[in-house]
Amino acid sequence: MGGGGKGGGSTSQQKIPKYIDDASRRNVARSEAVQQIDYMPWMGADVAAFNPTQLSAMQGNIGAAQAFGLAPQGLQAAQGMPQAQTFADCTQGYSSFPMYEQALAEAARRDPASYQQREKLFVSDGSAYTPTNSAALPTGQTDPNNILQTMIYDPVLGNTRTS
Repeated sequence: MGGGGKGGGSTSQQKIPKYIDDASRRNVARSEAVQQIDYMPWMGADVAAFNPTQLSAMQGNIGAAQAFGLAPQGLQAAQGMPQAQTFADCTQGYSSFPMYEQALAEAARRDPASYQQREKLFVSDGSAYTPTNSAALPTGQTDPNNILQTMIYDPVLGNTRTS
């Protein structure tokens, strides 16, 4: 006599709010663009070089030690140190960037196929950026290769907005 389970069914739907959907699409587009940027190593000085006054003071101490036979003759304060580089702002120092360049060159020499595969991942001028979904671009954005140039950091809001 009972006919259980014959009642009507109900369906519920969850809809993502438009502002969240828009923000998600912008974030995906931005990540697609940012992933085209290669690692950007620091190219400036990592360590400051000794200035002439410091070198003179060290050489004076060496001279005093030599006078009493405590240091070998001919010892120089900067002996064994590489030549310091002079940077654009006229500061002098030592940079690890040349070692990074040497490591890249050595990687390319030892395993050219892997190095070329890595290089295909990054294009400095952004020309490799092709969004998989043009709807993911920020509102008003028409040139996908220009997405990074149109993003501006807003220090007041602490976020990035498009121009």
